[in-house]
Amino acid sequence: MLPVHRIQPLALALALSTPFTVTLTRVAQASQTDQAQAFNLAAGPLDMRLTEFAAQSGLYLSAEPHLLSGKRSQALQGRYSAEQALQVLLAGSGLNAVAMGNGRYLVQPAAAAGTLELGATTIGASLNEPATEGSGSYTTPVATIGKGVKRIKDIPQAVSVLTRQRMDEQDITSVTDALANSPGITVVPSFTGSQFYSRGFFINSFQYDGVPLERQLYARGSSFTGQTAILDRVEILRGPQGLLEGGGDPSGAVNLVRKRPTTEAQTHLSAKAGSWDHYAMQVDTSAPLDAQGRLRGRLVMDYDTTQSFVDYVQSDNQTLYAALDYDLTDSTLLGLGYSHERVDATPYMMGIPNYSNGSMPHVGRSTYLGARWDNWDKTQDTYYLDLTQRLPGDWTLKGSLVTIREFNDFKYLQRRGRMGPGYTLAGDAYAFDYFSEHWGGDLNASGDVTLFGRRLGLTVGGNYSRLKSNDIWGARYNYVTPINIFDYTPSAVEPRDDSIYAANQWLDGYTSTQKGLYGVADYQLTDRLQLIVGGRVSTFRTVFDSDGPWGVTRSTAQTHGKVTPYAGLVYALDEQWNAYASYTEIFKPQTQRTAQGNLLDARTGHSYEIGLKGELADGRVNTTLALYRMEQDNIPLPDASVGSDIAARCGGTCYRPAGTVRSQGLEAEISGEVLTGLQLSAAYTLNLLKYLDEEPAVAGNITGNTETPKHIFRAWANYRLPAAWRQVTVGTGVNAQSHAAGYGYYGREQGGYAVWDARLGYDVDEHLSVAVNFNNLFDRRYYRAIDYDHNFFGDPRNVLLSVDYRL
Repeated sequence: MLPVHRIQPLALALALSTPFTVTLTRVAQASQTDQAQAFNLAAGPLDMRLTEFAAQSGLYLSAEPHLLSGKRSQALQGRYSAEQALQVLLAGSGLNAVAMGNGRYLVQPAAAAGTLELGATTIGASLNEPATEGSGSYTTPVATIGKGVKRIKDIPQAVSVLTRQRMDEQDITSVTDALANSPGITVVPSFTGSQFYSRGFFINSFQYDGVPLERQLYARGSSFTGQTAILDRVEILRGPQGLLEGGGDPSGAVNLVRKRPTTEAQTHLSAKAGSWDHYAMQVDTSAPLDAQGRLRGRLVMDYDTTQSFVDYVQSDNQTLYAALDYDLTDSTLLGLGYSHERVDATPYMMGIPNYSNGSMPHVGRSTYLGARWDNWDKTQDTYYLDLTQRLPGDWTLKGSLVTIREFNDFKYLQRRGRMGPGYTLAGDAYAFDYFSEHWGGDLNASGDVTLFGRRLGLTVGGNYSRLKSNDIWGARYNYVTPINIFDYTPSAVEPRDDSIYAANQWLDGYTSTQKGLYGVADYQLTDRLQLIVGGRVSTFRTVFDSDGPWGVTRSTAQTHGKVTPYAGLVYALDEQWNAYASYTEIFKPQTQRTAQGNLLDARTGHSYEIGLKGELADGRVNTTLALYRMEQDNIPLPDASVGSDIAARCGGTCYRPAGTVRSQGLEAEISGEVLTGLQLSAAYTLNLLKYLDEEPAVAGNITGNTETPKHIFRAWANYRLPAAWRQVTVGTGVNAQSHAAGYGYYGREQGGYAVWDARLGYDVDEHLSVAVNFNNLFDRRYYRAIDYDHNFFGDPRNVLLSVDYRL
């Protein structure tokens, strides 16, 4: 039997009317079910959490013990009405609550007759944070991109979540695609990967299950990629995030949250076929591995191969993911995970060049200006370890460790020179052998205490990250000369790697270490007003070594005891709407180097944000309206006075500290089930980026991207038809942006454009479904990026057929 509080006669009568029923109640008058209350319950055994919920809420709950046995609830933190709270606690349990009137609820199987459907929005995963998988929703009321589980409307910064449901229906299969379809993010192709910008600033911080790691730091561009097959969701915080991560960019942070083993057995099989010989298969299975369900496992295998609308371009992506969760005790969870990702591709490295005046040559979208032997071979192994311990007094202690070993080998023909009379472009042969090792760890404790009769939420912790890379690269100049793009055949003979390294070779090493202690206090000043204050003390050290044709150099930069403050206010206008304001300081150590070989001093600045957030329709819809303004000083600008011989010491471009950049604007977002059967994610961004002093004439890897369009609108909706047609779903979406200026050379510009997509789905039965996605429905001709004299066409119209089977 479960421990129970003293039972009121009415609750006892209800309990006795059902054989073997346990009643959970509190000696108090039942509270009004439509009034929101503050709760802070950790994830744990469902019977215990329902007992605690009944005690705090004053409600009468009855349930048969065998229905609760072995089941677990997710955390319940924040202000909820009774139905909202039960919705969260029972999510993923297969149970629902029947409203009996007078503050009484009966907990019983969801399929039982007369059950009141509360509409689960998340699936619990033992002591883990709530998941979006299986929710059928484009939103979630909570996020974990900070520390612990927090309601999105209680976070005084703009936060977006790309759920598993939306990724599946929109066929978002890579992290690049995920960010390209997120509010306000600009994606710039860069060699084998992409660079990402938010509010006009560069994103180089990515969290893995909440553990921050440095990415995108290669001298020759970013090789950061990743498949979404292993992810439950992608969380995006916009604005400075230095409080919990260390050095903070004004752009924000991205949290890649992996799938966890489930408490119930499930299997998902999928197959895809589409344009340009695109084929994909995936197996995703999860189940308890012992009779008690304490040990749970998950296995994901994904294979994706495709040609391209660009001649010779192709890729093969292979992903393997395995995870175990083990309940050491009822209050202790151990999680282990491993993923292996392999990419073997002929990449589209350079795109199409433009003329010196910014105009474009008339060439087809299939034009390829590389070599047939261009190749990229990447292997990435990621290891996860976390331990979550529930402590007395509803405190939680969590430790996490992530390590990534990444190998990149690629060889390609790089175009050099300018378009113009004579077509004096030349091709240089490059070879790269990159290896990097990332380590990240975080340990934090969170819980509530009472101060002056009011709740004080506390989070204290520390984290550590280390990136060490060893890069060997070489260049054989003028390997192909001249290149006439109007009469070009990729027929150059592949050079041997040793011949490239013999011509010019560089041995580069980069080590970056960050560590710090942080604390955040969330105090309930009044019933409606929360004050959030925090700070972090950080230590940074970066070392760059280079050994090349111009000698041996070492650059070292370090900072000790840097304090980063943070403050925010959240005011509850009513049960659905919160107003907020926040202030954050910006501090970001720099990796760019001067002509003397020294690393630049840190970028500094501040950010202000005010906004309005709503959690509507019992948590099924989230909305955000944010106004922001941020300034950053000590911006690195390319030093045009430095010759190519000296610039090589800086990784190709030397920099000098210059002026200030300001970004300000507005963001509006809505996501969730806005009408019965209609899931919607829509966002509008207005971003005004301006250099207050000197604007760069030539681009490098600098912080502010002037290519960011002023206006971005992104939307995707999927509607399930009613009644007899409910097996049919129809979807459509658009990515639209205004005029954009090229971030790079020759004043390149592109007018605004809109790309429309569509989807048609059909559920054959409860297990089997088919869908067709139509991308670039109206075959819009546009460039997805126009930077660095590299112009990449967007995909023409294409079709993808998918078949899914779920058990």
